Parts: sequence; C-alpha cells; structure tokens
Amino acid sequence: MDQAEFNKLHTGCVGALEDYVSSAELTAVMLAGCTPEPMPLEGRLRLLVQERAEETAHAVYIDLKRLLHEAARLGYHYSS
Repeated sequence: MDQAEFNKLHTGCVGALEDYVSSAELTAVMLAGCTPEPMPLEGRLRLLVQERAEETAHAVYIDLKRLLHEAARLGYHYSS
C-alpha cells in the first residue's frame, strides 16, 4: 500500500463513519416517533429495513477502520 492507497483508505473510512452516523440518526428519529400503541405493520417494516441499513453501515465502517488501524500499526508501506 502506498501513500495514495492509504489516503484513499482513510477517506473511505471517514465516509463510512459519516454514512453510519447518518443511518443511526435516521433510526433514532424513527424510534422517537413511537407511541404507546403498537406500530402499524408498515411502520414496523420500515423500521426493520432501516435498522438493517444501520447495521450494514456500521459493519462497513468497522471493517474499514480495522484496515486503517492495521495499516497504521504496521506502517502502511508493509500492510496488505
């Protein structure tokens, strides 16, 4: 990995974090709209889909962060 690849990885990690935070905020907004009554089926499905999107965004961020930490730990010149 050269400097350009490291910079691209870092940029990707920052972008993945932003995507995750946006997704988590959307989930929080959806949950704030809950009422004492059970949600209608459509609302439950939308929330389920959003929670899966948030989990996926989190997994992508964690994977990229792990790669970035490994490159930092080893020195990006030696990581693969």
